[in-house]
Amino acid sequence: MITERVGFFPGPVNIGLVIGNSGAILIDSGLEAQTAKKIKKGLDAIAQPLCAIIQTHAHADHFGGNAYLLGCWPEAKVYAPPLEEAIMRYPILEPIYLNMGAEPLAELKNKFLLAQASRVDHLLPIEGMLEIDGVSFTVLSLPGHSYQQVGLICEDICFAADSYLGEEVLEKHKLPFLVDAHETMNSLRKLLSTECKGYLPGHGAYTTSAQGAVHKNMEWHERIYSVIEDILREERGLEDAFVLLCERLGISIENATSYALFRTAFMGYLVGLAKEKRVAYRFAANRWLWSTVQDGAEGEER
Repeated sequence: MITERVGFFPGPVNIGLVIGNSGAILIDSGLEAQTAKKIKKGLDAIAQPLCAIIQTHAHADHFGGNAYLLGCWPEAKVYAPPLEEAIMRYPILEPIYLNMGAEPLAELKNKFLLAQASRVDHLLPIEGMLEIDGVSFTVLSLPGHSYQQVGLICEDICFAADSYLGEEVLEKHKLPFLVDAHETMNSLRKLLSTECKGYLPGHGAYTTSAQGAVHKNMEWHERIYSVIEDILREERGLEDAFVLLCERLGISIENATSYALFRTAFMGYLVGLAKEKRVAYRFAANRWLWSTVQDGAEGEER
């Protein structure tokens, strides 16, 4: 516990805990039933039934525990952002978008990419105030890692979801997963403007100040931007550029899951660079060609 009624379950995915008037409110639920069983044991130990689950975003490792927990407490309510809600109800959408819209390969239908479906009872506002079971929350729009990811502030404690990652997590993954690097950077700047007493990322350590971790994440993203721009000083096809980026970052892809995650992240960085008019693309000989925008160029797609 951080305060009298705000705390978290630490783990590979941190799960927020807020004690409401009639029970516990969770922020995310972890990867699977095994994690959810530990949460239930923890809630039973403090004699708190589950009142609600607030979903920050719809990645399998953040809502995979819902099915088990809702089976234990069917009266609990689930809250999620609008677009994330659709993926939670139809979780096959996650491996579909990671497989570039095609029917997912069998290898992509694993617990890390395909959670059990979860009902959603209420849509979260993308930004603003929210009250659940007598507890007030401030909802922060923090897109980039996911389409409509949100963070939550309760009693001056910020649950930042995956808007930033702990340094060890950055070092491990090398190319952080995101769908839009431009929005990711905007979300990090928004976090820098907050002044909470504590910050908890989805992956990483709790801290009383997120300034250092957020700056580290921004520097990480800018470094990847720079590597991509260096690669694209010579016009290259999408796949060729991706292979070179993996080589530069020391990434070795050995299965379809890793390929789908890293390639989506690479596309998210290209999207960010394109939004900032730092790269442009064209099509030639059935190839999607990308290059950096030269000084003085307009940066529009050709």
